[in-house]
Amino acid sequence: MPSRYFCAAERCYSDTLKKGKYGYMEDVRFFPFPTKKKNHRARKKWLDLLRRKDYEPSRKHRVCSLHFVDGEPTTENPYPTLFAYNDFKSDKNSRQSTRCQQQRITDSQSTGGAITDSDTNTDFSSYDTHVAITITQLFLDPQPSDHNYSFCEKGKEKSHIDHDCQTDITMEDMDNLFEAKSKLQNPDSLLRELFVNKVTRDDRTVKQYTGAPSKPMLNGLFDILNSSSPNIKYWSGQGSTSTEEYQRNPDMKKSGPQRKLSRYEEFILTLVRLRLAMFTFFLADIFGVSESRVSQTVITWVNLMYQIFGPMIRYPSARDVKKFMPKSFKLTFPNTRCIIDCTEFFIHKPRSPTAQSQTFSSYKQHNTFKALIGISPTGAIIFVSKLWGGNTSDRYITKESGFLDLIQPGDEIMADRGFLIRDLLLERHAKLIIPPFTQKCAMGKGKRLSANDVIKTRNIARLRIHVERAIERIKNFHILSDTMPLNVKPIANQMLTVCAFLCNLQGPLVKK
Repeated sequence: MPSRYFCAAERCYSDTLKKGKYGYMEDVRFFPFPTKKKNHRARKKWLDLLRRKDYEPSRKHRVCSLHFVDGEPTTENPYPTLFAYNDFKSDKNSRQSTRCQQQRITDSQSTGGAITDSDTNTDFSSYDTHVAITITQLFLDPQPSDHNYSFCEKGKEKSHIDHDCQTDITMEDMDNLFEAKSKLQNPDSLLRELFVNKVTRDDRTVKQYTGAPSKPMLNGLFDILNSSSPNIKYWSGQGSTSTEEYQRNPDMKKSGPQRKLSRYEEFILTLVRLRLAMFTFFLADIFGVSESRVSQTVITWVNLMYQIFGPMIRYPSARDVKKFMPKSFKLTFPNTRCIIDCTEFFIHKPRSPTAQSQTFSSYKQHNTFKALIGISPTGAIIFVSKLWGGNTSDRYITKESGFLDLIQPGDEIMADRGFLIRDLLLERHAKLIIPPFTQKCAMGKGKRLSANDVIKTRNIARLRIHVERAIERIKNFHILSDTMPLNVKPIANQMLTVCAFLCNLQGPLVKK
């Protein structure tokens, strides 16, 4: 079987396997890089022309004939010069054309005429050039630059540039125009870049789209993930988790075509999926990839964030809890260590009758997943159990989730009336705080609460409400609040833990 080769140029998807599928690939040839020993200078020149930072070609990477002026390396044109960043024009012709256009723009400022380049069939009017530069500044260089741009004042006619409005166009400006044109020719890349810029515009949009409290926090999370896992093994089905050779050797590059999305774009895609529960086909259209690639990216990054951020949800010591105990707890229940409650997440109805009965919640009258959530008196999430079927009792989840292993003698655990775990806590010399039950009236029929019980119930309810607020924060990630499809079941526990961690990055629920 012949070897498979890929073109190493950016935004070039030439592949030897495409020759039988696409007609334009029939005459495309692939040329290897010059070797380091025999022709080191030529190899360096090839790599410089590719403009790929810290890139070292693998044995399957080549440069296809589409990037050579003569269709192959020749004595006159030995280097690949036709790339997307120069609009697939040779450096010699591109520079000459740019100088001509720059000279004509300068001449037109004195005559007020249009700029026409008959050789390139490009008609630049003064207004078109002015608008093109403005668009380039907005999309490619949003920060203030050193370019000497002098735009027309407000109120002047927009159909042309006034002679009094001086516009100095440099070679770098023309390069930006060519780059803007190449981006317009690739709508997927442009739409993806605009969406990421919109999401990360300021702290408000970052919180709305991703759930992170601020833009610096978002970038900090990405830096942690990026540095902790320089080589990511992307999930591609069962049995795909084995470590590849390029992961064991950091100097070795992964073979195959380059990924369309950068790591930061994949990180943003995953958080937007968790926060807004956008459909995979919608995210695929925005980021210019397939639906299967979106699912693969989300699964990979959710598992990565679970591995890195999951251990950061810790059960604090009694000393730390008392140190940051809010005043509202100190006055009534000063020994409270944790507040617990169970919450349920709707899921689609399983096909299996056994799974239907295990996940059906008589309380919600729906098929659900159920988890135990524990918070500290300040409102920080300190315990998240794995998901259970909605038919599981609160007592069973508390007993089997490992929460009781964290209890120490003297702790007070606050919960709802449904948690019948007093005997389990007494075995560990801990105390359960729940609202009192009604008692039979000494006179008359029915049951009621005494005056002291009513006061105690109000005090507990006023403090226990914070666990409901913490759960509300978790469910603000709509991947959990919406009805979850069953195909996310393998990563449902990881998604819950990651969302809980992101909630802890927000401000405290209870003020001290």
